[in-house]
Amino acid sequence: MSELIHLTPAVRVLAGPFQPDSACEVVSISYAAGGLTIRVEAAMAYTDVVFPSVWGFRVLDELDLTEFWSQCSMKTGWLFEVTDGGWKALELQRAHFVSGRMYEDLREFLVIGVDDCVSVLSKDEPQLQTASS
Repeated sequence: MSELIHLTPAVRVLAGPFQPDSACEVVSISYAAGGLTIRVEAAMAYTDVVFPSVWGFRVLDELDLTEFWSQCSMKTGWLFEVTDGGWKALELQRAHFVSGRMYEDLREFLVIGVDDCVSVLSKDEPQLQTASS
């Protein structure tokens, strides 16, 4: 077994249209030619987090992202930009992660819910499309 990799993430909170609550959850993920759409629902509202251009995304249970818990919690928000030490940094340790080397402006975002979390590699901040539940 190879040596385990330990990264210390750095994040910044992105303003969302509502504060998270105990019901805040990633309820659907849709990927098509028009980009990636992640629906996040809270008790009284929902929003579609839309990335028109995506280089990659992954969905993990929150238990698989415990290194983020000290900075990313429902107390601080549900939408973050990972500025260091996240999935992109992990991928950059692979020699064949071409996108991370070709596009220096490739950014990483993290959408968290009470169960599932979505990491997204994109050049642009997401667009938020919101309505009341």
